Amino acid sequence: MLNAWRSVSMVLTALSLAGCLEGPVMQLPNVPAQGIDADLEAALRTWHTSAEGQPDDSLARGRLAMAYDVNGFAQRAVAVYRQAAALDAEEFKWPYFASLLVAREDADYAGALRLLDAAIAVDDSYVPAWLSRGEWLREVGQASESKYAYARAQTLGAGAPAAIGVARLLLDDGQFGEVVELLEPLNRVTPDPRIEAQLARAYRGLKRDDDARIAAARASGAGSSMQWIDPRLSERSAYIAGFGNRLQHAQSLIQAGRPTDALALAKELVAERPDDVATINTLVWANAALKRLGTVKDLLYDAIDRFPDEPRFHQMLANAYAEEGETTGARQHLERLVELSPNDARGLEALGWLMARQGEPEHGIELLERALASGAREPKQVLYRLGLLEGAQRRWSKAAEHFEAATRIDAAFTMAYVRLGRCLAESGELDRATEALDWANRLGTHANERASAGRRLEALRHSEE
Repeated sequence: MLNAWRSVSMVLTALSLAGCLEGPVMQLPNVPAQGIDADLEAALRTWHTSAEGQPDDSLARGRLAMAYDVNGFAQRAVAVYRQAAALDAEEFKWPYFASLLVAREDADYAGALRLLDAAIAVDDSYVPAWLSRGEWLREVGQASESKYAYARAQTLGAGAPAAIGVARLLLDDGQFGEVVELLEPLNRVTPDPRIEAQLARAYRGLKRDDDARIAAARASGAGSSMQWIDPRLSERSAYIAGFGNRLQHAQSLIQAGRPTDALALAKELVAERPDDVATINTLVWANAALKRLGTVKDLLYDAIDRFPDEPRFHQMLANAYAEEGETTGARQHLERLVELSPNDARGLEALGWLMARQGEPEHGIELLERALASGAREPKQVLYRLGLLEGAQRRWSKAAEHFEAATRIDAAFTMAYVRLGRCLAESGELDRATEALDWANRLGTHANERASAGRRLEALRHSEE
């Protein structure tokens, strides 16, 4: 079946591209010149000149298309990818890269599928292509074809991402029990917030409201649908140009767990602009990700000598000191950070927690409350810490308020429920304490802490009898 489909697709592709080998369609778009860095314009013009001088060379056009792609000129990229594909119908990546852009930028899934089919006709063994095909077919309402695409991806070893795709199809069809049957075993083996997000929808459909609430809380960290790693995309990285784009790429490499590659690029960027604060920050970040704390501190000492009022450098040096357990140095730079940036929630939280652990709980509580008011990135964590500090002062009701607020943010925050139960028990609210610990037991993590809180609850219950 696949071979027949491939042959038909290649014939249709050849026919559709046959009329594109001459005329206006093959004219290269102009190089953008307004509103971009001079070095980016110069790089794009170099690739443009190369493609213009080799009008029959698919690779020259493909290089220009990749440059437009990774530097943020999607429409130009699609046009030139199409030209490259017209010149070489046996090259997978030109229609494949174009299909990704058409789907992402225009939400034109039908158009993306036409391009993707041309790529699959060249190579029908590339897993990310089948996963994209399944997703886009679902978007255009072709459920059976989508299911086949996901099945093909599973055959090729896609695993969890393909299962997620199938689950979405089942959810569309209201088959909630089948979703649970498919995903619960997978989630036990490879727990993932994106799996939890699908389970939450299925549990709601089955009226399992408590399970849905827990799954939705666990899913809250999911930023996107589960994806297979797409190694072909890395081929475009060599064409990232312009200082700003390269800096952003270095930061993306760190976030993607590739700090060694990021470090090499950050060094190049610092050599080009040694006084650029964001670039120095990225170089420090890359070294920190590689646990090179000595280098991190040396870089930051120099940076603070030159930029003594830059809050980010004090934040990062405080982090380096804290990593080494040097609380005096950490506190010194956190205090400077808060002095320079009084509403820096991250700095307020770090300084407050440090001061509390150094025997100044009231100052710590004050700073943590300021961190909350300043928009803490993880308010549930700040609330949890406030609860711990209030509880350490035996202010059980106040501590319980903070823990309860944390559970309202995250219904899967087991330790917040454990601490809530303990505080409620100590303040004599035994029934509410039981409810909190029952929920913690339902979540199932932190077994030792749950057991300890349960024993304390029972001891207090018996003391009242």
